[in-house]
Amino acid sequence: MAAIDVKAIDWNDVWVEAQWQNIDSGHGGECWHSWADKEAAKEFFHHSLQSPAAKERIADICSMIQSGARALDIGAGPGNIAIPVAKIAARVTAVEPAPGMAAVLREQIALENLDNIQLIAKKWDDVDKEELQPPYDLTFASFSMGMIDLKASIEKMMELTLGTIAIYWHTGIQSWDQESMELWPLLHGKPYYPVPESNIIFNLLYSMGIYPDVKTLRHTRRTMYDSFEAALETYAGRYDAKGPEQLRVLKDYLEKKLYHVGEKRMLVTTNASMKISWPMAQAAVTRIS
Repeated sequence: MAAIDVKAIDWNDVWVEAQWQNIDSGHGGECWHSWADKEAAKEFFHHSLQSPAAKERIADICSMIQSGARALDIGAGPGNIAIPVAKIAARVTAVEPAPGMAAVLREQIALENLDNIQLIAKKWDDVDKEELQPPYDLTFASFSMGMIDLKASIEKMMELTLGTIAIYWHTGIQSWDQESMELWPLLHGKPYYPVPESNIIFNLLYSMGIYPDVKTLRHTRRTMYDSFEAALETYAGRYDAKGPEQLRVLKDYLEKKLYHVGEKRMLVTTNASMKISWPMAQAAVTRIS
């Protein structure tokens, strides 16, 4: 059997196709469109303060930044990472396109009385290099790789960074994608396609002559609902289920998935992700200084 030459595959094309398949399925729209609502973004922020996986990731990112350094947070969300990083770094640029997320981030900047965070309320694809404040000692994207053109997005990061680039992204089919793959055809009669995974990022970097460090991260989440009816209501909203038949499908699905905890119901999910990072010292690119 002939060996597969991974460098002969256009991994950017693989990513682009997978992204468009994901965007065109399900609700449609890029992932940041889901965070227009400020209250939903605020709920996400408060959850991140309690999540062991999020706490571990925040500590990891903070350990990579030194006093006096500059950091670039791509897809900053409500600021759950940008805020603690800003308390160490001299300057943080936070790029966040979702209106709800950006609104919460502005609130947190004011509450913390921080004057060293620059917020750019745009998609990374649409950010002009002139709007930024390079060079950056650390550039990171924490579960925010929703860009269509992966290669162009990474090349832009590399041009602006003197130190380290770190990307955290999904590995394997995530629990919510698995749910959508099972439920969407039953509810809406069409397939759902999951987001592209970390292996594509790694293979693209490899084809570019970048050989990153890779760390697999695993985390289990327990989501508690006050009642079965509360869980059903949440899922009905998530999957646009309205009619009696759609609600029956959801009810049957949840009865098999949820654990009884007294009068409450609990959903247990386990997901894997990867931290893909590399020092820019190993990459030969033209940088902005």
